[in-house]
Amino acid sequence: MRVSKVTLFSMALVCIFTGVVSAQYSRAELQKMYMSYLTLEGYSPSIDSDGDVAFKKEGRPFWIEVNEDDLGYFRIGYLANYALDYEYEARQFPIAIDYANRRTKVAKVYSMEDGGRFMISAEIYVAKPEDFKAVFSRMLSAINRARENFLDKMEE
Repeated sequence: MRVSKVTLFSMALVCIFTGVVSAQYSRAELQKMYMSYLTLEGYSPSIDSDGDVAFKKEGRPFWIEVNEDDLGYFRIGYLANYALDYEYEARQFPIAIDYANRRTKVAKVYSMEDGGRFMISAEIYVAKPEDFKAVFSRMLSAINRARENFLDKMEE
């Protein structure tokens, strides 16, 4: 079967616009891309023990998950402690997590199994790994908003 040049060109355009053709990134290339961006934005990033890119904002620790197996997935995480000193706080903890999840777009709050610790992550799909730059600030805002929602409910 013979395929015309116009047909091949059309097929190539479809592949490009639907994301079938995408550049592959190694773990090191993703780390470098995230580190470079964070440095330009005024952060002091580092590579953590899991190979993710860690940074701080307003003294709070965040990380970008480095996942070369799913280049369309982008995740920023934040891990915090909340001292559950009273029985009321222990009962309120899961309620506050649920409240924050209902009230906050994109960000998810998770309790850690050791009690009192919680993680918040903002997770999205991107067409290309470098597209994270367009939504990075908004994702950090979503994490901070989820944290505020959680804390507001804990203080009721």
